[in-house]
Amino acid sequence: MKAELRNQFVKELEGFKDARYQGKHEECFRYLSRAHILSQKSVRLHLRVHWIMFLYALSRDDAKEVRGQALRLLVTIPGHLFGRVPLGNIGWSTVKLTQTMPIPEDLKDIYNS
Repeated sequence: MKAELRNQFVKELEGFKDARYQGKHEECFRYLSRAHILSQKSVRLHLRVHWIMFLYALSRDDAKEVRGQALRLLVTIPGHLFGRVPLGNIGWSTVKLTQTMPIPEDLKDIYNS
């Protein structure tokens, strides 16, 4: 994995932590979505971000999202093994597991490097 992608992934997680501390849910959602997109290049990072999403959903008492993240944690490894990771998917249960989505413009170069 390229250092630039990993560094951006870490920045997105740091942004999430800051937003969470400030109680800014919309920003938390955005940062974790972006971290998820970047994580799709690595099974380990992909599992890590779904775990963080799972814990965040638990902290918000969001039962639907907790179930959605539990499912995503279960299918992440098989998805990578079978090449079925949907490009650009933001990782939340509000979108289908297999739905591809556009990668944000500012992440495209990093993602494709």
